[in-house]
Amino acid sequence: MAKSKFVSINGDSRQFAIDDNIKRYPLIDAGFKQTKNGNFSYDRPLYNDSPYNATMRLKITISKDMTQLTMVITDKNGLQKVNLFKNEQLSAAKELLEFILKDLVEAHIITEDK
Repeated sequence: MAKSKFVSINGDSRQFAIDDNIKRYPLIDAGFKQTKNGNFSYDRPLYNDSPYNATMRLKITISKDMTQLTMVITDKNGLQKVNLFKNEQLSAAKELLEFILKDLVEAHIITEDK
């Protein structure tokens, strides 16, 4: 498998890539869904109390051959990118994002560039 390029979430200084040891079933266990094209899509609201009141969503896509990765935080409609790191009032959403990314690293789905 070819090494994937590093990508970053809008506003974040860290970079992430697909883990070399990625497997299909851990993707599904982590909440990824397989699309009609065979890609794996992860779409989660970043919220505090209720997912229905979430103002942002984390979207991650991994290509079906597991060589391409995209990561973005969007508004609740998924139409515009949001920079979560600009606003200090969004610290709870940042904390949830950190938790999600840590879980994906521990599950050998993505790796962080160090």
